[in-house]
Amino acid sequence: MNQKKNNKGNSSTYPKDSDWVNYTVDIHDGWADDVALVYPEGGWKPDDGELTNLKLETPDEHSAGDLPSNDSSGKTRSPYTENPSDIADTRTAAEIVRQSQTAVKKKTHYFRTFLIIWLGLLSIAIAFALGYFYDFLDAYETAYQTSLPYHTMDNVMQSFYDMDMDTVYKMQTALPVITEFETEESVKLYMTELLEEKTLSYEQTSSYTDDFPEYQILADGYVVATVSLRKSQTDHLDYDFPVWYVSSFTFYTQPLEHFHIEVPENYKVYVNGIELDQDYFVSRTSPTENTFVEPYQTLPDIKTYQGEGLYITPTVTAVNSFGTEYVVLPEETTGHYIIPYPSDCPDAEDMKAYAVEAVTMYANYVSNDTTDNALDPYFPSDSTLLPLIKANTSRLYYASHQTPEIQNVEIREFIAYNEDAYYCEVYLEQNMKLSSQRDPEIVPTDGHFYFVRIDGEWKISDIAY
Repeated sequence: MNQKKNNKGNSSTYPKDSDWVNYTVDIHDGWADDVALVYPEGGWKPDDGELTNLKLETPDEHSAGDLPSNDSSGKTRSPYTENPSDIADTRTAAEIVRQSQTAVKKKTHYFRTFLIIWLGLLSIAIAFALGYFYDFLDAYETAYQTSLPYHTMDNVMQSFYDMDMDTVYKMQTALPVITEFETEESVKLYMTELLEEKTLSYEQTSSYTDDFPEYQILADGYVVATVSLRKSQTDHLDYDFPVWYVSSFTFYTQPLEHFHIEVPENYKVYVNGIELDQDYFVSRTSPTENTFVEPYQTLPDIKTYQGEGLYITPTVTAVNSFGTEYVVLPEETTGHYIIPYPSDCPDAEDMKAYAVEAVTMYANYVSNDTTDNALDPYFPSDSTLLPLIKANTSRLYYASHQTPEIQNVEIREFIAYNEDAYYCEVYLEQNMKLSSQRDPEIVPTDGHFYFVRIDGEWKISDIAY
């Protein structure tokens, strides 16, 4: 480096700042020889040839006069410092580099520690955030799944699977109409019989929508009920998911059972323990057997009762005019309950015995084994039948025989119409030994006799031939 001495000729220090204008520096290291310098327009710029090369010298190349010197206070002054108060750095380049590296290492250590702590805190925050997010997703999914309407339908179906007809019955929007002959228990029994031993399931109906779900319940593929669900206006699940409730439940309880009862008018008849009255009376029919007891008696008419709207096949009971109660079964072909006239009564045995006596007397009269007036006590005094029997002259020409023996007596039918009229079919055989043959002759008689009570005594009102 070329330098000029200052005006005072002092070679121990560099020029003052004001004298640098008289110096030229030749900087020429070859890296920017071909770079064109551009100066601001209107500003200073060097004249041609004013720029010179500046040669930079290393510390070893400094002359003694160029090295730092001590001032009067003993402090070291830089030759480039005008102010003596500025303190020169006496560290070597290696020390500077080492100290710089140490400072950089300290800064790197602090930054690394800060980065590790920051990443740790960030990881914890992310873990908490993810945990909260997963909890949110789990709670959200749980609430969503719980809000699906089929869960409500599953609860409804559980009552069907458990055969809890009390709950199923109460779920119905409109309870079934029940006649006076049945109770809620009858309907529940009907529902149980409709469902038991069936495969139960449910499916969406054609009217199903997400806002208005509707299902139908099936038993072995047949629809037995329809359920409609609606969203509750007051209750809801988390995240505003809806709570569903049964807004409409229809169980197809169709009361298909009915009764048609034909019973003598002197009976009391009951359906499921309830006595029938005129509300169920349909018609009245006089029995054809009246022709056998008139004009002495009139047999009870046959009354017809009808009713419908029952869920269970009814139990029909009757109490006859003699106070005897019995259960009546429906006919297999028509399903009607036909209640006949009584086949028993308190005096039945005496009445049957009298019938056997009357038929025996009649058989012996026909065979000419009694006197002409033997039948008179058995008929009313004004009987029109007795004269006809007596007019039958065939008894006068009956084959000669010994007195017959009555055997094989059988009561084939007995009907007690009331306390004053009854019918009895008596079969008997006359074991008769004819004079003209060795072996006895068996003469059967099957008598269909009608009896009426006149003045407290039984009389033959007619005979059905």
